[in-house]
Amino acid sequence: RFGNNHINPSHLIANTLPSSFTAENLPNIKIIKASPIPVHYRTVRDVVPRFLFPQPQDKTTVTRSYPPRIPTSLFQDLLDAGPMMEDRPRFDFVLHIGMAAPREYFTMETCAHRDRYLGKDEAGETMEGDTLWRDVYKAPEILRPGFDAEDVWRRWQSELTGVDVRPSSDAGRYLCDFIYYSSLVEYWRKDPEAMAPVMFLHVPGKIEDYDIEMGRKVALGLIGAMVASARRTEGQGIAQ
Repeated sequence: RFGNNHINPSHLIANTLPSSFTAENLPNIKIIKASPIPVHYRTVRDVVPRFLFPQPQDKTTVTRSYPPRIPTSLFQDLLDAGPMMEDRPRFDFVLHIGMAAPREYFTMETCAHRDRYLGKDEAGETMEGDTLWRDVYKAPEILRPGFDAEDVWRRWQSELTGVDVRPSSDAGRYLCDFIYYSSLVEYWRKDPEAMAPVMFLHVPGKIEDYDIEMGRKVALGLIGAMVASARRTEGQGIAQ
């Protein structure tokens, strides 16, 4: 559930993605799918760092407390989604998928914002007054993924003839923007100069079979574009 939408198409689309796929001039790309993260700021902030960069305590169980209505097993599923190698990211690339119901097109978000998360989450909470990222981490107001966004967009667009796909610099200042920044800031904390291999895909709010199949093609096209662009930039193959 997301706001007034009882069915979130981003979850449906993610569930249709294969465990691996191939694209022209690319190695086999393995996809590891994680469980949906609840629409809850504190949960996102707690789970995302350990989801991206395993910590020693994650080898046994999840010990943090969460809202009682959210099963803790979901978080263990998230933490078990990738290989356990301390101090190294679990994944070569991360693609978040979320819904932007008013939009009739697909967008790749080119940046995420640190502040002004004033909309209430599903627990009725906001991040008003929170200064962790600004005052403790000293993180920038805006963070961007390490990809050449223009190159990714052009590659993505070329694979999806007749589909309205656009770059966007407005991820919404709600949970989508928040989880995007949460991911980007963890890579920034590890190395401000390193590439953050994270992207956010916003999909329309439609849930018919045709829409979900289109979303599947769009998501796979974006993953392929991310990998191809990174290979061009880094001059090396990345297969997972």
